[in-house]
Amino acid sequence: MRNCLDEKIIVATTRPETMLGDTAIAVHPNDDRYKVNRLLPLLETRVETDRSPQHLHGKFAVHPFVHRRIPIVTDDVVVDMAFGTGAVKITPAHDPNDYDVGIRHNLDFINILNDDGTFNANAGPHFHVRTSSMNIDGLLNRAYYRK
Repeated sequence: MRNCLDEKIIVATTRPETMLGDTAIAVHPNDDRYKVNRLLPLLETRVETDRSPQHLHGKFAVHPFVHRRIPIVTDDVVVDMAFGTGAVKITPAHDPNDYDVGIRHNLDFINILNDDGTFNANAGPHFHVRTSSMNIDGLLNRAYYRK
């Protein structure tokens, strides 16, 4: 990718099964950790940007599982700078708070689940489930998982 930095943003989640429907990463607009030159070491995500010392709002990360470009947005409603890494995954089609972020930032809404709880084609080719609960071996065996 053009102008791609090998920087990472770590995003914690208690809902790994919805990660495949993520359409943005949100950071707080006043969080100095997310200026380009001060990035914290998303799950092996590369940030596509220039090297100017501006906030990441309007830049893009590459989703580590489905390789979709997702925007990095600033949002002072959903992001608490003092909680965790200060970076939040946004899944508008699967969470009411993220839905509001999606509306505010005009994000894509990607439904990854069938009515029976299994993944549909939007989840990508790497994650298949045999039952309605997710088999997370694909996550745990990759370098993207951190304790």
